[in-house]
Amino acid sequence: MINVIGLGAIAGLIPVYLGILAALFLGKVLPRTWEGGLIGVANGVLVYLFFDLMHEATEQTGARDVVSWVVFLGSLGVSFVGLVALESSQVFGGRSGNRMLSLPYMIAVGMGLHNLGEGLAIGASYASGEYTLSALLVAGFGLHNGTEGFGIVGAAGKTPMSWRDVLLLGLIAGLPTCVGTFLSGQGVSPYFSICFYALAAGSLLYVVLSLTVMSYTATRRVQVAAGMFAGISLMYVTAMVLTLVSGVRS
Repeated sequence: MINVIGLGAIAGLIPVYLGILAALFLGKVLPRTWEGGLIGVANGVLVYLFFDLMHEATEQTGARDVVSWVVFLGSLGVSFVGLVALESSQVFGGRSGNRMLSLPYMIAVGMGLHNLGEGLAIGASYASGEYTLSALLVAGFGLHNGTEGFGIVGAAGKTPMSWRDVLLLGLIAGLPTCVGTFLSGQGVSPYFSICFYALAAGSLLYVVLSLTVMSYTATRRVQVAAGMFAGISLMYVTAMVLTLVSGVRS
């Protein structure tokens, strides 16, 4: 079991931290004019993950299984509408100073739920004795998860992030991969999978809309659009490379 959890750490926890640190470093060395592009990259990563999560959730939803419909729509609504309601209460409650910094945490939660699914895939392949496939999945997901750090840091905008924030954000986004590798050996209900995929999709949709409102201004629309294209392309290429090597989509 320790070996399986270790694989989750290599695939999820460590790459997320490396991605966050890389994004923080680039944010300091690159000119301020690149800020819109970096936020666009973050948004592109999230848009790709949103559609990936929606695909995963609907794949497990049965057309004749009404309960799966309720689980999917209920989870999606709770995460998306619930986060919007929470944000509104913060703004009108006079605590809007923390609004920007809350976005990275919402992104980390969504990515954590997404990475939980990746951990399940790694653990399942390892448990079935397919060690080569497990190693390929760890490498592919690790590369994929490293890019997620840009989504977390980009959402902070001009708000400084403390080392405490970096530590917590990395744990929230990366640790669920380890949890997923552990749960894969315990047996997971399809409804549970639908629930966490839909919850993750709803939270990422909220963040995508928030980042778009924040960054898509008249002076940097082209920057943001180009950055989004770069983020989507980065996620797509890593997913296709993983598929070519292992035969399994990330």
